[in-house]
Amino acid sequence: MAKEPKVPKEPKAAKEQAPYFNPLPVPPEHVRPPYQLWGWGAGNFGQLGMGSELLDEYPKPKRNLWIEAQIKDGVFGEEGAGLEAIAAGGMHTVFIDEKGTVWSCGVNDEGALGRVTTDVPNPENPEETLDVDQLTATPYSLQTLIDEKFRAVKIAAGDNICAAISTEGELRVWGSFRDNQGSLGFSSDSKRQFLPAPILELKHHAGDVEKFVSVASGNNHLLVLTTHGNVYTLGAGEEGQLGRKVIQRRKIHGTAPEKIVLGSRTRKAKVVGAGNNASFAVDEKGVVWGWGLNTMAQTGTGYSNAIIDSEVHSPKEVIGVSKEELGDNDEVVQIAGGDHHTLFLTAKGKVYACGRSNDGQLGLAEDHPAFKDREHDNFLSVPTLITFPDPSDPVVQVSAGTHNNLAVTAGGALYAWGAQTQGELGIGDGEEALTPTVVVRKEGGSWSAQAVSCGGQHTIALFRKKT
Repeated sequence: MAKEPKVPKEPKAAKEQAPYFNPLPVPPEHVRPPYQLWGWGAGNFGQLGMGSELLDEYPKPKRNLWIEAQIKDGVFGEEGAGLEAIAAGGMHTVFIDEKGTVWSCGVNDEGALGRVTTDVPNPENPEETLDVDQLTATPYSLQTLIDEKFRAVKIAAGDNICAAISTEGELRVWGSFRDNQGSLGFSSDSKRQFLPAPILELKHHAGDVEKFVSVASGNNHLLVLTTHGNVYTLGAGEEGQLGRKVIQRRKIHGTAPEKIVLGSRTRKAKVVGAGNNASFAVDEKGVVWGWGLNTMAQTGTGYSNAIIDSEVHSPKEVIGVSKEELGDNDEVVQIAGGDHHTLFLTAKGKVYACGRSNDGQLGLAEDHPAFKDREHDNFLSVPTLITFPDPSDPVVQVSAGTHNNLAVTAGGALYAWGAQTQGELGIGDGEEALTPTVVVRKEGGSWSAQAVSCGGQHTIALFRKKT
């Protein structure tokens, strides 16, 4: 008797992706009129992206006419398309347009622009090369990301390092890290990374594919958050900012991303933030964690016996800003820090600050009660609530520079406070503002603020024309 032919088994259906703890990032809503780029502070090296003819310092916000021309020409997407996101680095700037294309301008000595800016052939005359100032002072798109169809949605910039995350949860990094002794490098294989590169392959399982969702940058370190609530750190770690031990003689190993633990391995993170040399995360219960340089209590984790714990080498709970301590069902949703101070923004639009205070970094008046009877004259160790001129207009985004800060409100106002050296506050030639000072007002005026980012000594912002 002939054997019946075997019926091939149907292939097993692929397991559906389990819901993510942190969802993949999505592009913001595209509005009209579109968001346009403004800048102020130091523009001497093209970091404001206004072109090689406008390399100067600007003490007040200045419209970027080059960007405006690109909007009119439809360069950033469909007719009338503008910008989506911005990030100011040490002496460079990156931004994303409505197509998801990454653009960059400014200093490129360490690869911060994510593109080659020397010996570039002139497309109109291949025998000539383009002027370096033109290539750095005018924004150019990152062609390698375009070629791989990388639709960027999140970006971060440090002194000479940049990172971007796509709608697919992919991560690309470029530039170089430095430490206290000088150049650290990009990795054990590369001193500088001029083109965006993947740096970490997350473990993939059927129905459980982990991806990247956000990134935060200090001066020379990065924190990356994943869909599963894991936090990876990389870069310079000599001041504890990586949350893990890095042996000094093998400090280049810090440039390899490694996962850190927030108290216990069961805790998942939903927010990451960074100061210049400090790191932060918020876990699923609304507990805020800080680590890194703490010479002026900028981690918010306190001190013992009136002696500052100068470095916090592993994540420690920040005092007073957990969901439970804040009450009213409020919690921290964004963290940004400068050299020695940190800002904590809550879901209800309140801003708390800690760390160095002698140049107005904390936004508190000289007679503020928090300064009374403190043990140290130059800083506050416990995050303290900042008062803004209009309590009815909640803050929706903050950014911290070296010694300065800016905040955007729901009503489109923009406030600045702290110290400046090259006009980075945007309030004119004054040296400092002790409390939040209006840069863009909510009522009246032609423009409303949508986003802001502080660089080394320059500031960029997205403004929208009022209709």
